[in-house]
Amino acid sequence: MSRLQGAFALAALFGTGACLLGTLLSTTAGTNDIGSELTAFLIWALAIPLIIIGLGGWGAGYLRSESAQLGAALTGPPVLAAAALGLSVAGVGFSPASRLLLIVLTSAMALVVGHDLWTDNSASADS
Repeated sequence: MSRLQGAFALAALFGTGACLLGTLLSTTAGTNDIGSELTAFLIWALAIPLIIIGLGGWGAGYLRSESAQLGAALTGPPVLAAAALGLSVAGVGFSPASRLLLIVLTSAMALVVGHDLWTDNSASADS
């Protein structure tokens, strides 16, 4: 993994951690605690682009190397999620079936990444 690819991976992990922090702030805020809610939304506004850009760059590094399947799994769902979010903000409505498709693709991404980690670990255990 190159340094740039590692930096994108670190950005994606940092964005995921920040997203979890925003979720924690949002769920633990009281009914009249607007400060925690606004802080959570600001954290999400910074974390979501970090996740999308980080996963896209991380996956692009794998697309250029020998693991195209892992690269497509890391790059595809975040790009589709960003496109769906952009269209949703623009006022385009989506049916529940299309939202389900986005969730299924994200789940498939997790399966491909898990399979890649499993095969790498079992290959190193055999040698």
